[in-house]
Amino acid sequence: MDSMLHQMPMHHLSAHQLYGQTVPSVLQPSFQYLGPTASGGQGSGPYGPYWHDGTFVPYRPAALRDPHLHHRPSANWSSSLPNSQMLHQAQHWQQQAQASHWVPRFASDLTYQPTYLQGLSTPSTAHNGGSSVPYSQRSFNVPYPSGEGWADPEAVPHNVAADFGPSSPNAQQRDKTFAWALQQYRDLIAYIHHNRLEQQHIRHPTAQQAPRPAFYPRPPKPSYSGLQLDVEKRRTASDSQAIGDPREVSQRTSDFNEAGDNTQYHDSNRSSSRLRPASLWSPSGVHFQDNEYDRRASHEQWQRPPQHQQRAYAAQHEQDHFRTLRRSSGSTVSSIVNHMPPDDSPRSRANVALSYLTELCQEADWRWTDGMLLGGCLAYGLGNYQQAHRWYTKVLETDQTHLEATSNLAATLLALGRRREAEQHWTKAVKAAPNHFEAVEHLVGLLCSEQRSADAVRVIEYVETSLGQPKASDGLKASDRQSECSSSSASRSPCQSELSDRILYDFDTEGDTFTADWRENPAASEAGFGSSGFAIPGCDNGRILALIHAKGNMLYGLGDNPGAARAFEDAVLIAAGRRFKNIQGIVKHVLTVVCTTIYRRHPEQGSAAVEPILLTPDQALATAKLCFPHYGELPGLQHVPGGHQTIARRAVISTTSNSLLSLAKIFQDGMSNSGRSSGVTPLACGVRDILALYYLSLSLQPSPSTANNVGILLASVQQAAAPAPAHPKIDIPGVIPGSGIALALQYYNYGLQLDQHHAHLYTNLGSLLKDIGQLDAAINMYERAVKCDGKFDIALANLANAVKDKGRISDAIVYYKRAVDVSPEFAEAVCGLANALNSVCGWEARGGIAEDGGKRDRWHVDDAGMLLDARQPGATSSGWIKRVVDIVEKQLVDGESWGRGTLNQALIEQLVQQVVIIDGSQDDVKERQAGMRKTLEEWAGQRWEGARVTRLVERATRRIGWYRYRDTYVKKKQRTPSSYNRPQLPATLTVPPAPTVLPFHTFTCPMSAKQIRTISQRNGMRISVSTLRAPWLPKQVYPPPKPPAPHLKVGYVSSDFNNHPLAHLMQSVFGVHHRKRVEAYCYATTASDKSVHREQIESEAPVFRDASKWSAERLVDQIVHDGIHVLVNLNGYTRGARNEVFAARPAPIQMSFMGFAGTLGAEWCDYLLADETSIPPETLRPWRRNVDVEDVMVDETNGSEDGNWVYGENIIYCRDTFFCCDHKQSAPGAHDEILSWRDEQRERWRMRKELFPQVSDETLIFGNFNQLYKIDPTTFRTWLRILARVPNSILWLLRFPDLGESHLLAIARQWAGAEVASRVIFTDVAPKHLHISRARICDIVLDTAECNAHTTAADVLWSGTPLLTLPRYAYKMCSRMAASILKGALPSGKEGAQAAKELIATSEDDYEEKAVSLATSLAYPRGCEGRATGRLMELRKMLYHARWTSALFDTKRWVRDLEDAYDVAWRRYVNGEGGDIWLDKVSRKSV
Repeated sequence: MDSMLHQMPMHHLSAHQLYGQTVPSVLQPSFQYLGPTASGGQGSGPYGPYWHDGTFVPYRPAALRDPHLHHRPSANWSSSLPNSQMLHQAQHWQQQAQASHWVPRFASDLTYQPTYLQGLSTPSTAHNGGSSVPYSQRSFNVPYPSGEGWADPEAVPHNVAADFGPSSPNAQQRDKTFAWALQQYRDLIAYIHHNRLEQQHIRHPTAQQAPRPAFYPRPPKPSYSGLQLDVEKRRTASDSQAIGDPREVSQRTSDFNEAGDNTQYHDSNRSSSRLRPASLWSPSGVHFQDNEYDRRASHEQWQRPPQHQQRAYAAQHEQDHFRTLRRSSGSTVSSIVNHMPPDDSPRSRANVALSYLTELCQEADWRWTDGMLLGGCLAYGLGNYQQAHRWYTKVLETDQTHLEATSNLAATLLALGRRREAEQHWTKAVKAAPNHFEAVEHLVGLLCSEQRSADAVRVIEYVETSLGQPKASDGLKASDRQSECSSSSASRSPCQSELSDRILYDFDTEGDTFTADWRENPAASEAGFGSSGFAIPGCDNGRILALIHAKGNMLYGLGDNPGAARAFEDAVLIAAGRRFKNIQGIVKHVLTVVCTTIYRRHPEQGSAAVEPILLTPDQALATAKLCFPHYGELPGLQHVPGGHQTIARRAVISTTSNSLLSLAKIFQDGMSNSGRSSGVTPLACGVRDILALYYLSLSLQPSPSTANNVGILLASVQQAAAPAPAHPKIDIPGVIPGSGIALALQYYNYGLQLDQHHAHLYTNLGSLLKDIGQLDAAINMYERAVKCDGKFDIALANLANAVKDKGRISDAIVYYKRAVDVSPEFAEAVCGLANALNSVCGWEARGGIAEDGGKRDRWHVDDAGMLLDARQPGATSSGWIKRVVDIVEKQLVDGESWGRGTLNQALIEQLVQQVVIIDGSQDDVKERQAGMRKTLEEWAGQRWEGARVTRLVERATRRIGWYRYRDTYVKKKQRTPSSYNRPQLPATLTVPPAPTVLPFHTFTCPMSAKQIRTISQRNGMRISVSTLRAPWLPKQVYPPPKPPAPHLKVGYVSSDFNNHPLAHLMQSVFGVHHRKRVEAYCYATTASDKSVHREQIESEAPVFRDASKWSAERLVDQIVHDGIHVLVNLNGYTRGARNEVFAARPAPIQMSFMGFAGTLGAEWCDYLLADETSIPPETLRPWRRNVDVEDVMVDETNGSEDGNWVYGENIIYCRDTFFCCDHKQSAPGAHDEILSWRDEQRERWRMRKELFPQVSDETLIFGNFNQLYKIDPTTFRTWLRILARVPNSILWLLRFPDLGESHLLAIARQWAGAEVASRVIFTDVAPKHLHISRARICDIVLDTAECNAHTTAADVLWSGTPLLTLPRYAYKMCSRMAASILKGALPSGKEGAQAAKELIATSEDDYEEKAVSLATSLAYPRGCEGRATGRLMELRKMLYHARWTSALFDTKRWVRDLEDAYDVAWRRYVNGEGGDIWLDKVSRKSV
């Protein structure tokens, strides 16, 4: 949920899975939204942030579930969409509409929205209620018509009957009557819309209303012949041939304009776009034109010269003045006539107009098709759907091929609830004329409202196929079209039917595709014809573009990301006028122009070929103007009618911007989520190219969503790219002006300027601020996000994470619960809540894991807080801990398919050539190549394919480095530089997901060995792929260091060289190394805290480098330059880790110890330091060699069904404990005079009385100083039983954190009663020096079995206090550490071995018995002053005296053993040997 600070390509984003990244983020793949994930804190990898104490929960920005981008769909629609601004635009125009008064405007400005856009963005009540019609009036500002026919409601009405009644002189002039009736229809629509807006202001938000049409039939235009006594077959027939007599078609005369219709109708064959009426557009970019239907007329009509048409019209019109009008009689028309008393309301005038049309149609024997069509529209507008049905049916009885009547009848049928018939009529219209966009759009809308997106996609694909232009090879000449026309169809989207299960549907594009020669198209002579790649004029480019954009949305919702990407790409190429072959061509053009204009250099020069182009928001906004002439006008949209600021032009540009945004997001998601990227061909330069798409999108339409996504992407930029000019100064510590992080901050703030209520921007800005150490500011941003959207689960989870880091656990739990309430399946919130509850022992409803017969998790807690025994028959897993484990198990199973399908024959051959080292005889090389080829073929298409290929590449990289060392310093031979080329990951292999529960969290989660090892492997794999994709990696493997001369150079990388437990334990190590054997290089990845620990390390280490501000590239380069032989990871999977440094493989040998108590499961870790207590040999992977490429092919690291092993790394088994503790050199009082045993007893008793003055002398004090998250129900139950069996005892715990105190006391009362609970005592956490000193007050410390005390165990034993521990699991190092530490603290020999048996339990029951036995053996006589008797006091005395000689506190001994380990590991490396190392089999080297 974090931003992408220090991350490799992302995460975030399901509805919230649309981001990702987001959540932007990459460590938490489950935040799939855009991709971001958890940051590395002070580090730079997506590898964890954790606190060493386990309190980490990931942050995630988020990116795709923004309500401004995606209106939450209603129950009748399930598709999810990528970034789209439809809703934002609709809200914007709605506000304009609400601010408007009902003032008439020109009818030609009417704006409509097609239903398919309603279905995709804001499903209308029309769809819900089954009443839907052709044109939407919902949610948008609809200008109102005016003209001579308009009557102002405030004015005195004129005599309508006298002017336009059947007996008036005008009755003989049907054109004027038609025009007046047409105006009444437009007024009616405007009036209805106005009333709706008024009702929206006064209607209660939850009030129910009867469904009404959301759009209305478009006002028809008259046929110029007036009355068509001989019915014209002027519509396109099903065989696509125009029928009818062209002479029947006439032009209207000037007296028609005099009737008051101010809309300009022009000859439909004129090619000049300026003569065409303005396009009418919806916010989606779909528009409607008043003369659009004319283009469906016959070819001959379109081709007739204008002069001929004018003469024909004049002659026809002259005849009309003398034509006899006849009135029909009979019952066939009686049901249509509906006279209303005239008044001055639009509805009444519409009724009057309808009655006039009825009489005129009767006089024409019901052959006046235009009049009947308008009559149907009026009836529909008045809500008389049955009447409208009869009107349109009458038209179709006269002309069965009348497209407008067919489409309007479909709308009427839909309003009547006859959806199937409506679908059939729209289908008929589309098949007859695929360029009849109204029918296409509303058919698509109907299908979407029924959740039939796949069918809707097929309709659009049918239109694409039918209108597709012939290729250049078909013999067409460029001169036959407009210059901007392109015949390329390379980017044409494939049919959905090719990508999913076939559904038998009327629009399967096999065999019945509409075909026509484009040269016979009446619109072929119009400007821009064919420029979209389709046989439509340029003025319709926006319309086909919007349809294809909608297709992309639907495919995205269907989970077909590759198809969606191709659709969005096609939409963008249409906007670009088909001047580019594919989206990569547009990207190249943008980068070339931007580089040469802003950076003053060619983009291919130097490192710029791969580094992102970093632009400020102001610079990005100029992208379109720089890349396209005429102030950024896209070539494919230049013929869209209207000026640059008209609704039509803005809408199509908005759609293009959205297509760019959606396409970029798909590519961005693909970088972090392999499931989303399968089948999507990535852009050549990843982040660099995606940013180019975002810049262009932003410049076309400034959008907060685009700014958000750019911010996410820029925050991931690691390399120090050269900033463009004019980067403002950023006064934030650690933020370099012009860097990706600095620019990300600018884009987030820019987005908030566009929308101050954008919850995602606040969330992502908060995550970035958190990453750069501004936690308080981050919390403020998260709080603002939650204020904007109280149900924004990602913001709630991020806020919970942040306040938890501030120690506000109770607040964190509240926010986690809110997030889970909103999204019960939101994995990050569920796991975060579980982690937070566990940290304060909030066990109610915890449940437990019943697998293994309760061995993992014996005692469960039910909803009432009571205990359940997992060993009882019928016990099952339950509660929130089961939800966590189930989530992880599903993620692990799903992750097995990562990379499946990557290998093909060509790639197999490429890998064989890259990874098989040409060494040895030719026959040997061929044999190894054949073996490799066979193995890769067996891997192809199987589970774990991606993981196996990645490990193969990593092992080959390491092996090539070994050959380079041998060639250079052993064999003294030279190879060509290409012999040391770094093997490359397949381009299609994306950054894999990692489970929500991270490796550190497994310490306290009852998981199986297989689950634990797989979680670490997945995290290691994620780091590997992210790093291997880094642009800064050189082509060849890094040059090896020179041989030791005489000492080995050992590098220690850590974020904890400060006041941190690691520094407390190891601060003397780096200066104690013998200079003839090891020279220590310390690389501190965090800034100095000026503590004594940091100062000692800096002063004593031979080489200390402050790398706190270094990028991964610089740190790796420095390690290589320093000639490091052995590189040690002191973090592992803990907060601040820089694991990407190790994944780059800068040193021949890499190992890990002291930072993380478990396996790293990564190819970039060769050795772990341990002993046989902490890592039993039976927990190792069976194959132990880990040397050759061939080892990877047989070691079964990935795919092994063996559930017992955990460790794939080679282990260095130490002679004594592997744990290092520097207390003899640095603990408080270590250099004071050593007290006698008697004095020690006296001092201990004094401190006891001081801290617990009310405790009686006879009382025994049990204690535990761990953080409370390490306590589990089984352990606490055992403690309470011990207290109950030892009445004169208390249990001393720490408020660590304080919220846990109330929980544990309540549980104690519930489980053991008030008396026992009263003997559980809490104190505050003490400073480190006091903590170590007062540990002696305890009589015995009871360790936690799930996750032992580590540093605390060493503190306790240094004080001389006995520690009782239980290594519960063989396979969890964290549960075995205390046993190892205890053995190291005891004296060698029989005495120490016996003490170990008494203090290391073998089971829960044995733990209880040992505690009770030792406690009851202790006795404090009155006035003893601490001089007690019993075995427990003997053990204390033993530990007190042994601390000066024991292995645990002998730092010099530990360092000598470590140097022996380094020597053996280096010798084996040089000789090409592998396997584990047992130091007790290695003779100590004297120096």
